[in-house]
Amino acid sequence: MKTFKIFILDHRSYCINSIGDSLAQLGHQVSFQSSWHDEEIEAGIAYFRPDILLTVGFNRRLFRYLERIPVLCKKYRLFHIYWATEDLINHLDWSLTFIQRGKPDLVWTIHPACIAKYEKLGVPAAYLNFAFNPRIFPAKTKRDKEIYDLTFVGSTHIFKETYRIESLKQLLFPLLQQKKKVDIWGIGWKKEAAKIKSIFGCTVPSEWVHGFLPYKKTANVYRSSKIVLGVQNAVDQLTQRTFEILGSGAFMITNRTKALEELFTDQKELVFTNSPEETLDLINYFLPRPELRLKIGQNARKKILQDHTYKQRLQKVWPQTHTLILQHQFSSKSNWHKVDCP
Repeated sequence: MKTFKIFILDHRSYCINSIGDSLAQLGHQVSFQSSWHDEEIEAGIAYFRPDILLTVGFNRRLFRYLERIPVLCKKYRLFHIYWATEDLINHLDWSLTFIQRGKPDLVWTIHPACIAKYEKLGVPAAYLNFAFNPRIFPAKTKRDKEIYDLTFVGSTHIFKETYRIESLKQLLFPLLQQKKKVDIWGIGWKKEAAKIKSIFGCTVPSEWVHGFLPYKKTANVYRSSKIVLGVQNAVDQLTQRTFEILGSGAFMITNRTKALEELFTDQKELVFTNSPEETLDLINYFLPRPELRLKIGQNARKKILQDHTYKQRLQKVWPQTHTLILQHQFSSKSNWHKVDCP
């Protein structure tokens, strides 16, 4: 497989250490830009001389920089790939805004239904779902000390009415109402206390909230937990954290959704709940059974490594990507010569 030099315009660790690191594992040279100063971004591109510019999802700094991206791509003949990680939930609000202003050459989307939407706009697209990078998430073993009974890693993310609210109602808030401590990492839990109370009828005790968790430390939390709550945003999609929790070999309880049932087996690789009451029953059943939790977690990691790594996903989309890159490079060279040699 021909490899390329890839410049990631993003400062977020979860992007750089998931898809970015996985592209490097496939042999590509990868650089990323953590500064959002225009002159520093261009200096980085000019120095690295990449073939590909990769942008990801919704990022306020990136969206403020959108108009500059087509200019840089034209100047340095970059093939621009946009990974639309906000599809389908925020497709209209964020993804289409990016397409219209950022003008990528190819879109990788986490929702297959969006492929036709992009192609209708004249933009090639492919399905690249969230996945797992085993280099960042080593396996849980018997030697890992379980210092947390129940954990949840994730922001509130309740600015929009989505399935996430129902997921939280089934998974997290029944435990809060029964005073079962859940150690929580993520933003918004203290700042949005009033909104949380209006939606869920209670607030999260401040001493349970540990704030922002650096991406590379999430693996430690998963391996140190007896039970991890796998909150979902939609019934037909999975979060990136889902693949990472299961890939770590952690024991996860999550909502029974169509997307999860299509990929995983209940009581084998994870455990499904259908209601707040069932969540409480499952917690009480599995907390005192460490060997069973470990076995299910090991099954989960095996399944993830078999079918859901970023390397596997990228290898599937790469033939189309490679063809489009070569076409772009040929076209760019032709146009470049026309400009230089009228």
